This record gives sequence, C-alpha cells and structure tokens, in this order.
Amino acid sequence: MAVNNSINLPKGNVSLDEFLGGYYQDFSQAICHTENGLFGEIDEKGIPFIYEGTKKNYSVVYIIQYCLIQYEFLLKDESNESIKDTILNCLNWLDDNAVISHGCKVWRSEKNTHYNLEKGWISSMYQGQAISLYLRAFQLFNNAKYLDNAKQIYDFFEVDYKDGGVKRIDENGYLWFEEYPTDPPSYVLNGYIYTIFGILDYYRVTKDEHALITYNKCIDTLKANLHKYDVWYWSVYDQKKEELVSYYYQKNVHIPLMEIMYALTKDALFDKYGKKWKKNLDSRLCRFVVFFMYRIKPRLKKQ
Repeated sequence: MAVNNSINLPKGNVSLDEFLGGYYQDFSQAICHTENGLFGEIDEKGIPFIYEGTKKNYSVVYIIQYCLIQYEFLLKDESNESIKDTILNCLNWLDDNAVISHGCKVWRSEKNTHYNLEKGWISSMYQGQAISLYLRAFQLFNNAKYLDNAKQIYDFFEVDYKDGGVKRIDENGYLWFEEYPTDPPSYVLNGYIYTIFGILDYYRVTKDEHALITYNKCIDTLKANLHKYDVWYWSVYDQKKEELVSYYYQKNVHIPLMEIMYALTKDALFDKYGKKWKKNLDSRLCRFVVFFMYRIKPRLKKQ
C-alpha cells in the first residue's frame, strides 16, 4: 500500500506568539494513513504501532506526529475528552520510553540500515518535535512537568556528535543538528527544519535567549546551504546520499517547509525555493526526469 499522493499537509499555524496553538505544519490529513493501516494500527490506549512479524513496534517519531495530529483535531473540538485522553496516553508512553543521556531526556532508535546506524542512535528531529509536543501539552494541561520535560530535551542540543549527540559545526562554522547522526554527516533537510521548529517553540514559551541565538544560527545555516538540496528539476533529501525525494515528499514536506520558513523569516530565499519546487512538481517534464533519474542516478553514484 502506497502513501496517498492526493492529500495535502500545508503550512499550519506560523506564529511567534508565546501561546503556541497549532503546529507549523498541519499534518491532520495524514490521519488517512493510520485509518487505512499504512502506518500500522491503534492499540487499546489510542497509541499507534506497527507489527513486525507478531511483535508490536512503537515508533517514537510516528507517535509524536500522531499526537500533533490529535492536537490539531482538539483545537477544532476543544471539549473532546477522548482526544485529550489519547494525547495523555501518548505522552505517558513517551515518558516511559525515554532514557537519560548526558543528563538530558532522549529517545534511542532501532538499527537503521539505510544510514548504517547501530541500535541506540538519537535523532534531532525526534527531539525537536518532542519539544513542540511537550510545550503544547504544557499549555493545554497547565502541567509544569511537560515544561520541565521540554527543557530536558532541549538541553541535549548542546551535546556534540563526537560525544554521542546530534550537534555539529561544519567546516564553514555553520551549526547543524542531525536527524541521522552519520559519519560523514548526512544533513537531512526536513529533519533539520523540524528540529529548528522545536528550538523556536522553546524560545517562544520560555524566552530563553540561548534558544533564540541557536535558532538564528540555524537560519544562517539554512540560508548558506539550501542550494545543496536543489537540482534543476527537483530536490534531494540530504547531503550524504543526495537521493531525490518522492512526489509525496516534494509536495508535502519540502515545499510546505519552504513556505513555513518564508512566513517565519520573510527571507526571499525560502520563497524562491518553495516556488521553484512547486513549479517542478507541476511540470510533466520535471516529473519525467525524476522518474528517469530514480533509475540511473544510483548507478551513476556507484561509478
């Protein structure tokens, strides 16, 4: 079963207000992938999982994103106690499955063969989106433990890659946080931007000046490196493998992320790439080139 290319995951609530409201990107239409079983099933507590053979496997990032979807639904139906229960159950699962590393709250991942990462690696994207979720839970339930959790997660961004963290400074002095902490670095575009959203949310709620400085450094990194994710006909996923993204990804990840970054910064560079990638998406020629390059690009890289 394939993803539904007809759905849209558009720019959501882009704001710098202390009250967070909806997430920067509206994932709510992606609920269809849960309803049709593509991303697994829902357990008796409302937590999503997938089967690997006969074993239930719970994905940290999927639970976080599913919870952000439920939060969007709650904003439209604020009295729905069932949705609140689902959010609380997901948060409890995240709490129960977190571990402490360098005094910080993290989630460790299973082995990833695509990036050759052994079991136990940590993703900046999980951390960033978890911050966004916990801070919304703090404001929703007025429970200070969620604010404290967000701080414990945020503090992990100070741990360098060489020490088992996700933070990197590249050869040009730019600050990165890695969705997949690889050697050499992979610098996945969407994972970096979702990480940035968590850092910005932390600043919005706490007014922590260090978070604002970090956020601004990340914007500088994006502006200096965004061209590396662009080919004339499409966009690529990262800087390590340089794989072309799928139609679904171009439409529902890279393009809306550029629209969000433009709305946040008003920097024309993000508008330029968002419009360019949207034009590519709508072009039959570009889609044909992508179809062709999917097949020959891996062979060319091997040579």
